[in-house]
Amino acid sequence: MTKSFLILGGGGHARVLIETLCSQGGMIEAIVAPELRQVPEFQGVKHLHHDDDVEAYEPDSIKLVNAVGSLPNDAKLREQLFKRFKSAGYSFATVVSSTATLSKYVQLSEGCQVLPRATLNACEVGANTIVNTGAIIEHDVVIGSNCHIAPGAIICGNVSIGDNVHVGAGAVVIQGVSIAEGAIVGAGSVVKQNLSATSVHYPAKSFIKEGS
Repeated sequence: MTKSFLILGGGGHARVLIETLCSQGGMIEAIVAPELRQVPEFQGVKHLHHDDDVEAYEPDSIKLVNAVGSLPNDAKLREQLFKRFKSAGYSFATVVSSTATLSKYVQLSEGCQVLPRATLNACEVGANTIVNTGAIIEHDVVIGSNCHIAPGAIICGNVSIGDNVHVGAGAVVIQGVSIAEGAIVGAGSVVKQNLSATSVHYPAKSFIKEGS
């Protein structure tokens, strides 16, 4: 299996993925992004400016890494890149941090990314989905494709999450809940009931009660 990677995207998510891959002996062939910041992870790496430049590489000579972030505004571009290059015959690396904890019964689909200190018990994670730093995925959870489980989110047991769902940082999804395709769970939310497709779950309004 190739250890040479093309990184699609040049933002903060790319920095995390490059550090993870290099710590595991991977070689970064190039970063594909219109512009690159001057940060340590990008130093000395070939810079390709256009997505079309990927086609200079034979599909079996390289692994792609989808480093476009997955905030709700970025998710569509991330999905489009995945579908475009899959249809052209390329394959995407599944990236798992060495500091993540995974059950031997976890099922990860192509292009999944499991970032530092995430914990996954026996669960299924769909293609092109991010399980971000410190997230917890409990037993018997099924997560669809093109999702983002943001840093510190907790998905309790027997939860079903459809495609293209965003679960915000620090959110908690209580056991047995079903979240339909395209829903957004706001950061800090506690989800106790099923969510319909494309719905948005807002956290409770915060307030401060002054002491007497």
